Amino acid sequence: MALLVAVDFELGARLIVDPDTDFIVGALATAFVAIVVAGLALARRVMPIGVAVGSAFSVSLLASMVSVPVGSPALSLTETAAIVVLTISGIRGCARRGAIIVGAAALAVTLGGVLLRLGFDVTFVLLALLLWGCSVAGGLAGRYILTKRESAVEAARRAERMELARELHDVVAHQVTGIVVRAQAAIAVAHNDRERVTEALESIEAAGAEALSAMRKMVGTMREGSNDRSPLTVQYALSDIPALVERFDPGLTRTTLSFEEPHEAIPPGVGESAYRVVREALTNARRHAPEGNTRVVVKAAGGQLLIEIYNDGVHGGTRMPGSRGFGLTGMAERVTALGGTMRAGAIEDDTWSVRVTLPMVEER
Repeated sequence: MALLVAVDFELGARLIVDPDTDFIVGALATAFVAIVVAGLALARRVMPIGVAVGSAFSVSLLASMVSVPVGSPALSLTETAAIVVLTISGIRGCARRGAIIVGAAALAVTLGGVLLRLGFDVTFVLLALLLWGCSVAGGLAGRYILTKRESAVEAARRAERMELARELHDVVAHQVTGIVVRAQAAIAVAHNDRERVTEALESIEAAGAEALSAMRKMVGTMREGSNDRSPLTVQYALSDIPALVERFDPGLTRTTLSFEEPHEAIPPGVGESAYRVVREALTNARRHAPEGNTRVVVKAAGGQLLIEIYNDGVHGGTRMPGSRGFGLTGMAERVTALGGTMRAGAIEDDTWSVRVTLPMVEER
């Protein structure tokens, strides 16, 4: 804008051959209108875009109407460039209805400036229409890019919220379910077996402390990743599964583990997803079949990581009220995202199984 103002003044100075008063007044009027419109264009980022566009268009159109009886101000490069900038910004930044109004107003201002200040000339009219069309096209392109960017940001926010919801479910549900089941067991044996009550209370204390530790770890991960694009999850590996099963059933009195860690490298995310699948399956087993037996199998077969969890002792009465959660849904989403398959369901009247396969060769 400053460069165009300088060009306008330079052209005006070169045109002054006989500096009479009327010519100088007209040049000053042209410069004044140009500076006002350019200033509004520059101020569009610190004031409502509708106010900036409306004010600039009004000043330009009023100057065009005044030029008919007075003969000035003339049309300047600075004013024209400012109108183009405001047209693009208005179409890009206003709502749909406002963008249509800005486009129509820009057409009126552009044609009015040419017809009222320069007179009717086919070449000038066509140039004005071309300039207006380019401005509208630029505004629409900017509007499309802005809309696409906002959609991408919203999609990223939804994905982060979903990932955080899954992580909260995974971290909290496993430990809290164990606490609830042990508390129910403690209540059931409170009057007959004091030693088992003590054991149950100790296990409740351990599970609560572990849940708090996991929550602190997750919150720490969120804080560490607050300034970058780090995932909002706690990282686990395939080698963490034996410790998970041991915590689920200390001493492995009701649980059998068959764990064969693959010798070859596995793709990113497979080990963590396998851990989360086993944890969710154990959580469901503890919730719906606390007195049943559980068998966990993790092995590599045919270029895939196979995970199988079986548990018996499932009865309709064991389902906790209001326990319809999102564990299976989140588990299936994780597996599908890695190109794996998952089957979960009853294989007998009292036996439930979860079977998951994850590819061990990264897809290209």
